[in-house]
Amino acid sequence: MKMRFAVIIFFVAFLLQGTVLNLFAINGATPNLILCLVVVFSFLYEDFNGLILGVVFGLLTDSCMAQYVGVAAFSYLIVCLIVINMRETINKENIASIIIVSVGSTLIYNFIYYLINAGFGSIYSLTYWLKLQPIYILYNSAIVFLLYLIFIKKVIKYRNDRYLIWKKY
Repeated sequence: MKMRFAVIIFFVAFLLQGTVLNLFAINGATPNLILCLVVVFSFLYEDFNGLILGVVFGLLTDSCMAQYVGVAAFSYLIVCLIVINMRETINKENIASIIIVSVGSTLIYNFIYYLINAGFGSIYSLTYWLKLQPIYILYNSAIVFLLYLIFIKKVIKYRNDRYLIWKKY
């Protein structure tokens, strides 16, 4: 994917994250569109658009909406590196694999974010964080699933074709 197209997608997600998605909050939890894009781009594409844009938009998100700058960027970086590592062993074409990656990425991102903020003296407790995890997992998994269905068509052509399977060998 071209970098300028990816930047536009991330920028739209950044704008939606801070404005419209607050209308759909459940107990204060909203889907993290930038995390979803980082997961999908890192899982499907071989280039490093997900890594670079995740860090850049993580810094932008932190500077506009968070108490500390760099926490989201660092969390996106760790999640992206884990997803890139998982991409080497997991089949991209399997829908179950993207759901597993989505759930794991959401938990890892939120756990790193919580640990860093707790280290700086956050007022939120571990039980409050644990209470919100099912909502975050459901929201982010649904968004990642939809993004996966959109972008997989551009990455893998003719994915249900049996000839493609035999052509690899």
